[in-house]
Amino acid sequence: MNFSNTMTTAQSRFLIFGLLLLLLTGCHSYALDKAQVDIRKSFTAGDFERTQEQLEKFKKKNIYKSKDDVLYNLESGMVYHFAGKHDSSTIFLSKAEAEIEENYTKSITRGITSFLVNDNKLAYDGEPYEDIYINAFNALNYIHMQDFEGALVETRRMAYKMEQLDIKIKGLVSAFAKSDSSGRVDWGDGKVNIQNSALSHYLASILYAKSGDIDDARIEFEKLGSALEEQSTISEFRKRPIEEFEYLKNPESYNVLLAGFSGQAPFKEQEDVRVFGGDDNEENNDDFYLKFSFPTIHLYPSETYRVRAIINDSVKVPLNLIEEMDIISSMVYQAKQSIIYGRALLRASFKAGGTKLISGAVRKEHKNLAGIIELLGFIAQETSEKADLRSWQTMPGSAWMHAIRLAPGQHTIRIEYLSEYGHVLYFDEYNVNITNRTQLELIESIYSN
Repeated sequence: MNFSNTMTTAQSRFLIFGLLLLLLTGCHSYALDKAQVDIRKSFTAGDFERTQEQLEKFKKKNIYKSKDDVLYNLESGMVYHFAGKHDSSTIFLSKAEAEIEENYTKSITRGITSFLVNDNKLAYDGEPYEDIYINAFNALNYIHMQDFEGALVETRRMAYKMEQLDIKIKGLVSAFAKSDSSGRVDWGDGKVNIQNSALSHYLASILYAKSGDIDDARIEFEKLGSALEEQSTISEFRKRPIEEFEYLKNPESYNVLLAGFSGQAPFKEQEDVRVFGGDDNEENNDDFYLKFSFPTIHLYPSETYRVRAIINDSVKVPLNLIEEMDIISSMVYQAKQSIIYGRALLRASFKAGGTKLISGAVRKEHKNLAGIIELLGFIAQETSEKADLRSWQTMPGSAWMHAIRLAPGQHTIRIEYLSEYGHVLYFDEYNVNITNRTQLELIESIYSN
């Protein structure tokens, strides 16, 4: 059969079918990207009911597939948290945590086969920073439910995960490096430059003090000082002397914890690299085309410069910036950037090499067919090579807190978010009833812009 001049109808249909299949390869991941944008928009607008409805709709339409369960549970857990449904939030966040651990274990053992698969086709195993902040919001859930022991378990898990970041990311680096026989990728060292969470130690200091464990409260207070110092070296963190937090050691000096969350989690964008090469000698057939895509992480600019509480329309209480979650998240992400680059490059190289191998094998006898194969290979790289942009859309950017003591009775608390020039950007108002038996009442607010 002569392929050089003509093709049969069946062959034409086969090639068209193959082309359409390639074009459809990335449709689901693009649908999920759009869903994530919608989720972020409704959540940042403070419409938690709308966000919950969107999540359920996207799940029903199979936009969140089983491989995206971690993502679905993270978003659901956060929506329920700020909607005041703390028991439901804990269920979703705990599911996400268990799935992250399971998927991480699988990612270590996948080996070389994972290089051949678009990351969007793999189960999402969560970013290391997402795994850490699960425990922060679970701890707050337990405080709302007056389960201080449960909250302490979450703060300890959070602190442990921060300390183990180096080991976790280095484990990933080692696993992929061992699977890579090409020698073309520098997998990096997986080093993380931060190992303390001020948020976990701040909460733990309060919880241990309220539980009467003064020695552990003192230890957590010392760790809080180290964490605040560490944060001041990695960003423009508005460092406050640890002496300003001395009151945390005395559990009788506070019975209300004020918490405000501002800004948004970092977001991912796709970056594409295209490489063309070869020579003009048609006989050598050395032309090649390589495209690889990878996600880059970016901070979301927040309007909030200060957060304060106004008690009973008179007393102004500043909330302290405890942790810049977005900056810490970005730093942790950068530690695994070499893994992301390496996987994308190897995956693209395998695709380009496979196309080259097949087209070269048929070129001498069927030149036109070889050209079609190369065209399909080009289309395959363009359509199937897509960065994995999945991430926790509803995670806040910064945590602000202050613990105060209120007398028994009814109180009005307004949490305000201020611009750099002192303008009130947004506020939430709460009515709280304090009794002689109140140990710790958590008042929590969020402004995402």
